[in-house]
Amino acid sequence: MAIQLDIIEFVQRQQKAAEGAAIRADASPADASGAVKDPGFQADVSRAVFSASIMRPIFELASRRFRPSDTDDTNAIWEGVDALWIAFAVLDVISELTEYQSGATRAEVMEKILPLARGQVAACGIEATREGLTEVLNKVFDHLVNRQERYLPFRYTWFNAAAGRYRTRRFWLIKTVYTGEGHEALFTLTDEGYAAYFGLYETSALDATAIGNLRIKLLIERGNVDDAILVADGNRKQCARKALEMRNVRRQIRRNIHAVDFDQVRALADEGVNQATTIQKEGQRLHTMVVENLLAAPKKQHEAKLHRLAEMLERLNNQLIKLSGELQQLPEDYHYHSFKLFRRRVLGAFPAMEEVMRRLCRLGEDDAARVGTEFIARIDPPAQRCLFDPAAVIEACDRALERQNIPGDRTQSIHEIDGAPIERFVSDLTEAQMRMAFEMLHATVQRDGEVLLSRLLEKASHRCQASHNGDLFPVAVAMAVFQCTVERRVAARYQIRVSMPDPGLRVTVDLCAGRRYRGHELRLNHQPALQRRKDTP
Repeated sequence: MAIQLDIIEFVQRQQKAAEGAAIRADASPADASGAVKDPGFQADVSRAVFSASIMRPIFELASRRFRPSDTDDTNAIWEGVDALWIAFAVLDVISELTEYQSGATRAEVMEKILPLARGQVAACGIEATREGLTEVLNKVFDHLVNRQERYLPFRYTWFNAAAGRYRTRRFWLIKTVYTGEGHEALFTLTDEGYAAYFGLYETSALDATAIGNLRIKLLIERGNVDDAILVADGNRKQCARKALEMRNVRRQIRRNIHAVDFDQVRALADEGVNQATTIQKEGQRLHTMVVENLLAAPKKQHEAKLHRLAEMLERLNNQLIKLSGELQQLPEDYHYHSFKLFRRRVLGAFPAMEEVMRRLCRLGEDDAARVGTEFIARIDPPAQRCLFDPAAVIEACDRALERQNIPGDRTQSIHEIDGAPIERFVSDLTEAQMRMAFEMLHATVQRDGEVLLSRLLEKASHRCQASHNGDLFPVAVAMAVFQCTVERRVAARYQIRVSMPDPGLRVTVDLCAGRRYRGHELRLNHQPALQRRKDTP
């Protein structure tokens, strides 16, 4: 049964109700008291809370000090050592150990941290045993990897004032790495771990690029050029991500400028231009440092990699210059399309999709389903969705393979260490042996007219024993018969016709060199190349 529902009137009623609620909200006592509403205040506070959440796992170490333990000096050690210093030392040690390997084990980290912790204990005058100090260090490490929650990511809830709802942020500081080698887990720092280690907060793509520049500088100072190239490529992706965000905002301005706040656009442009300019200056300094290292290096072992890193940094600076221009152009685009704010809607036209969906989502599930079904039935023809699309699966696989490809891996040469050559099949039968086998087969069949396979193999075995030229001659004769069986041209060439007199008859023939033939008995007849046709009456 069709539902009598006019979607246009429904949306118009909802719009009037929303406008009335907005007018009543504007006339509230809070506004009457003289308070000025700042549209950027809530967004700034929410972003600060989101940024500070990355340091919460480290600050929570103070609440994990006094816990029951097996040693007597654990509480005294907790009082003496600086837990925050040990936490940042763990991050630094892992970043140092993972320069030339995929991850660091717990034992390697504890071996590096233990002497540093002993220095702290000695400075505060506490007599600590090795067991108690190791237990404290293990608790700090377990907290940083979130062992209590089975190594799952840290999860913190924060309030997003701009959206008016609570959101959850999940991240790792230290994450396990699977290599398939060994029985001990390997750990490495994530992007959030590097952000906490450098004292920065990841708030946007440009901030992630700034973190990447600091990592590039650190890696160049340590001589790890390969990882610096990977981080530079990550910065390129972050700039592309920021450019995509700008294109989405510009597209939203063109399509539905009513849903875009100019204060947010102006704040995004001003802050983005300042960040892009700062990162560009830092990138230029990195480029200069790479060029100086390239010119001052006495050995040319990393010359190609340094050239490649310099080119990537130069391209990154060009992208940042272009991004700064797009950010500066964003308010101008808003002003260019601002005439749409004063345009009156045509009678009977549908409102924006965002407004319709916002109101439909407030309905119950059954009511919204009925409204959607009726709306689609009135406007769109019936459509059938495909349950399986092979082309989409192939495209998804291609995108996954492209993400796995490391930039520059196709141009690198492959060096095999202790590599074994590929084994290929080589037949033991030579061309000379096969030629002799065909000659014997042709001569015997032509002389006798009809020969059984068992007799032919016995003659070949006796000839092999008499000549002492090898024990593969009977095998070559059997292969010649097989080729005459499956290849008509070969049989016609040697004037041989192969037939099976009795399919149930099988024979066993002992050959030389301990071989034995077991199989059907075949009959080999001589077949002339040209036969006269018989006259029919």
